Amino acid sequence: MNPRFWLPILVLALAAGGTWWLLRQVTPPVLQKPAPATHIPDYYFTDATVTTLNDHGKPEAVMTAPRMLHHPDDDSVEVFAPRVEYFIAGGQPWYLQADHALLPSGGKLVELDGHVEMQRAGNNGGPPLIIHTDKMNVDLNTKIATTADPVEILQGNSRMTAVGMTAYMQDNRLQLQANVRGNYVHKQ
Repeated sequence: MNPRFWLPILVLALAAGGTWWLLRQVTPPVLQKPAPATHIPDYYFTDATVTTLNDHGKPEAVMTAPRMLHHPDDDSVEVFAPRVEYFIAGGQPWYLQADHALLPSGGKLVELDGHVEMQRAGNNGGPPLIIHTDKMNVDLNTKIATTADPVEILQGNSRMTAVGMTAYMQDNRLQLQANVRGNYVHKQ
């Protein structure tokens, strides 16, 4: 065979091998996708007290809880046995407690769950107003609490029940939605 014939083939084979080797050296390794976020807390608090301030630097709400967990996947905060005090300008504060609460990302909504109790001191030394329900959402911006669940409202010997309620905490006003039943005992 003619060496002129094999020489170009040998040069082409060496060029192809060199190109392959060079590509292996300069091609970055395949990046692995990050693991999907899981609903595992990244930090927690025990015996926590969180105070929200208004625009004037005064306390607007104080939440205490034996345990709070932060979940990074959705930036939510899970609260166990929360106790909340909402301060109302020129009036008595509202107190809320529940078995559990969730604060979705943004922190301006509180979703209370399990044995929710909402309470406010009575006017002029009268009995306190106490509201029981199973679930309640509280908007911290508007100070409006809502539930679609059954509610029981007690004040002294008076008792009222309904399904669904909106509580305008700033105005000390309740709006009951449906199936309202009550027994009002007038104080002598």
